[in-house]
Amino acid sequence: MDSEFSLLAPFVREYIYKKKWIALRSIQQAAIREIYNSDGHILIAAGTAAGKTEACFLPIISIFSKTVPDSVGALYVGPLKALINDQAQRLEPLMEEANLPLWRWHGDISNRHKKKLLENPSGILQITPESLEALLLRNPGAIRALFHDLSFVIIDEVHAFMGSERGDQILCLLARLEEACHCRPRRIGLSATLGNYQGAMDWLEKGSSRGAREGTGSQSGVSLIKEEKIKRRLSIAVDYFARSGKAGGAYYRSLYRETRGQRCIIFTNSRMEAEETIAALSVISNETRGRDRFFIHHGSISASLRKETEKELRESALPITAAATATLEMGIDIGMLDRVIQIGPPLSVSAFVQRLGRSGRLNGKPQIYFSTLEEKRNYEHPVNSLPWDLLKTIATIELYVKERWIEPGEENLLPYNLLVHQTLSILSSLGSHRPAELAKKILTLPAFSQISRSDFAQLLSELSSSGLIEKTDDGIITGLEGEKLCSHYSFYSVFPESADYRVMAGGREIGRINYIPPVGSSIVLGGRYWKVDWASRGRKNRSHEILVSPGEAGSRQVWSGSGTEMHQKVAAYMRRILCEDTDYPYLSQRSRSRLSQARDVAEKWKLASEIFIPGETPSPEIFVLLPWLGSRGMRTIQLMLQNKNYRKDLEVRAISRESDHSINISSSLPLQRFRLELSEIVRRYPDTESLSSLVDPAQIPVMGKFDQYIPRPLLIKQYAASMLDAGELKVFAK
Repeated sequence: MDSEFSLLAPFVREYIYKKKWIALRSIQQAAIREIYNSDGHILIAAGTAAGKTEACFLPIISIFSKTVPDSVGALYVGPLKALINDQAQRLEPLMEEANLPLWRWHGDISNRHKKKLLENPSGILQITPESLEALLLRNPGAIRALFHDLSFVIIDEVHAFMGSERGDQILCLLARLEEACHCRPRRIGLSATLGNYQGAMDWLEKGSSRGAREGTGSQSGVSLIKEEKIKRRLSIAVDYFARSGKAGGAYYRSLYRETRGQRCIIFTNSRMEAEETIAALSVISNETRGRDRFFIHHGSISASLRKETEKELRESALPITAAATATLEMGIDIGMLDRVIQIGPPLSVSAFVQRLGRSGRLNGKPQIYFSTLEEKRNYEHPVNSLPWDLLKTIATIELYVKERWIEPGEENLLPYNLLVHQTLSILSSLGSHRPAELAKKILTLPAFSQISRSDFAQLLSELSSSGLIEKTDDGIITGLEGEKLCSHYSFYSVFPESADYRVMAGGREIGRINYIPPVGSSIVLGGRYWKVDWASRGRKNRSHEILVSPGEAGSRQVWSGSGTEMHQKVAAYMRRILCEDTDYPYLSQRSRSRLSQARDVAEKWKLASEIFIPGETPSPEIFVLLPWLGSRGMRTIQLMLQNKNYRKDLEVRAISRESDHSINISSSLPLQRFRLELSEIVRRYPDTESLSSLVDPAQIPVMGKFDQYIPRPLLIKQYAASMLDAGELKVFAK
């Protein structure tokens, strides 16, 4: 074997022999060298099942077997309890050989087990971000004894944390831990899905007391270890179906043919879609006396049912199909799959890569079958009837397969929601702080570098008025309401327990959205406008509900997109697909025919060069705006069009939406004049910060868990920074 092999402990080498590994993989060799011969942070980027876990843990366990840490020596932070449990099964034999304990700490672990760790800090601890928050909050006096000899922090699935509040929370927790324990652990990030390596490296070291290494000439104290680029054979197929109403028999029968006799996962973009798919396939299987078995896996079902699905996928040799949301994207061991099926376009290119990597472990040829289903409706303009899901599916495939592009993580510059959370957590765990001391402690955490002291003072004033904190002669302490909030287990997560809110009209559920719109505003769902009459976050067993009645678009319309954020590059590529004549060999005949029809529409309306599409009627004032922007850009331009002053300047009569990509506009201005006036308005907002002046507080949906405690001016700034983008609107300034 390789020279790196000799660096490992004898029992680790024996473990490798028993596993019948012919050789260490290249990333494992590189990781062993880097862990032994350097002292900086490391980012390991390689595909699913490439051996990333072993790449970091084999050398770490070897080191600990010789120099036993005097506390927890390595902290593993994983995004899912199931992933932690899965990794524990893989590591336990090695840890037993090393005579080192392997601890798990999450919601399913008993208090007795956790107490043993507190009494005997040692070995390796696997934990979720929420449980680490709970550990720091509930056991402040034990933290130093628990982690003072911490040498390594392993963060798994780095891409899932970057650009999210949960990722910012992790960085804050690690900084708090380092300060409390006076330790300087090395960080090792693992990821199978990265497009921006430098961005991930910068994120990984943010807030670390190690910083960049002197004399390296590098901007980063992080070494990158990435998998050698191997051209993998991919098997990709894209099919298309159209249906009216609820009739989907042909669609589900075709889907059943693709799964019959196979071992596969069907990925869907919603829990409801996963349930409907499995129900429909089960009926077809029973009717045809099929032997296939069907399972479900998503966040709303019980942990026992999810574990049953994982066990069946991992151990059963019989044909099996499981429908899942993102819960099976991560690196949980589910054995060998014949193929992956995706219903509709993936939520992102990153999600596509994660899901693609779930198949092909046996023969090295990942297989993925896309099934896009278009609801046929009558549209006001033919442009609005373009096959958006088909276009996005092709764009997602091409961007990764041809360009190896994946969305970069978007940094959240003003996370006031997390600021509320961390302020309460620190006060609750560490007690009274003088205002200046508290500001220094919190605003130096890595997530809050762009937040001013004046904004923090404004936030503290609001928290005091809400009873969450209390100002005394000795300083600031947690208030009665804050104590109630922090004492409940739901506090540990920075995101709401459920992101789905049922939208009800006349006692019937018409769909779900992932935010709470203001009462009196209007939303778009199912292709119709609805007026929000009442909203509830739900209590205990009651569900989160929003009651609506038929309505019309108005100045108080809230648009949050379809629940997923689309990057502008994806939108631009969709336009390219539509306006070029490139043939895509993975398309079915139905897909080719539908794309050809769409290209005829694009040619007729000159979509390659025009973003203002005139109406079919002789009136020039009715037209469609199709700017090919990402979600933030579309949200921004709609905000401008809804502004009452600009509506007057643009002589807007009505605004409506029939897709996430276009806006129908009726204006008294001739189209050319409208174009010039809108371009002038866009030029008034040179950056995203300037957009804050456009935001009406009544338009801001409650999206964050602690948004209700944020002063309105700060809530507006947070909304602009995280949901809008002035840079995308350059298309209007031409």
